Amino acid sequence: MDINYFKEFTVLAETGNFWEASERLFLNQSTLSKHIKAMERELGVSLFARTTRKVELTEFGRALLPYARTITKTQFEYASVLLQKKQSQKNLLTIGTIPSMAQYQITNLLLDYRKTYPECHVKMIENDASNLKALLSGKKCELIFLREPKRNMVEGADADDTLVRIPYVSDYLVAVLPCSHPLADCSELTLRELQQESFCFLKENTMIYELCCLACQEAGFIPNIIFDSHSLESILAMVAQGSYTALLMNHHVPALTRTFSDARPPFIAVKIVPAVSTQISLCYCRDLPLSSAARHFIELLQSSDCLMER
Repeated sequence: MDINYFKEFTVLAETGNFWEASERLFLNQSTLSKHIKAMERELGVSLFARTTRKVELTEFGRALLPYARTITKTQFEYASVLLQKKQSQKNLLTIGTIPSMAQYQITNLLLDYRKTYPECHVKMIENDASNLKALLSGKKCELIFLREPKRNMVEGADADDTLVRIPYVSDYLVAVLPCSHPLADCSELTLRELQQESFCFLKENTMIYELCCLACQEAGFIPNIIFDSHSLESILAMVAQGSYTALLMNHHVPALTRTFSDARPPFIAVKIVPAVSTQISLCYCRDLPLSSAARHFIELLQSSDCLMER
């Protein structure tokens, strides 16, 4: 039997719901269902009693659960030890990061790291914030630069205490307007003042896209999104044409103004109030030992000139 099935069985037993379990396991529901049925066939018993809304453990499932938990815990522990030993031997540090590395001086930090520790090698995996936790929990990365809504962290909405977070930089939402826009001279704007605008957003299903949509909805309207893209340059080019407004993070804008040949770029960034803020942190799993390469990187970040204002 595939040993990973025991983890899937345990998560399904804890959630009592195929959809929630598949979300937590990063599987689709049909795959999870096939794996559970394969377990039942091999064991010759029914592990769950299924209804239209939830699943419940049978007496056989309840008997298996403590052993499945032990198997899952042991698998996690030996996989973690082997991964850390392999990375330590190779001095290979794998870091997951948000796409906007240059805007947040992460590239400068990496260059400093390579100069300070030439024996260490770095592999970067760039992905949206919504996927980075999965890469970390799946042991595809040892460290990640993770962006999260700042209010979630203050209010405790994110109950995930499996991560250690080292704050790196805060950022806030701005409206990027054409210089010809009637509101371009404002020092700050509410989202409600922009409810009639045609918007350019970062790509759908990204953390920033969801943050902007939620902020607009809380301001009382559904944004009219006419363009979304992974490319910040493309979004600013659309704004520069004079017909559209973008919602971006403040640090996205200054580094990209150099792409326009004019002495003064054809757009302006105006702060949104009340502030919609995010926190970028360097994160790692609380229960996993760090390799020496990872510890060196953390030490460098905490003492580096690249460390940005928080």
